[in-house]
Amino acid sequence: MTSTSSIGIIGGADGPTAIFLASGVSSFVLLLLGVLAVVAVGALIALYLRRR
Repeated sequence: MTSTSSIGIIGGADGPTAIFLASGVSSFVLLLLGVLAVVAVGALIALYLRRR
């Protein structure tokens, strides 16, 4: 049996960002993946704002 997980990030320029998590693995792994996704998005935004 294989384990699957999914992270979906939905956001807009004028509203809040929602992060949806779904998993067939432990909640700790899912939480870790969610935190990494938020950090990655934050880093991309920071890089974009620095280049402007």
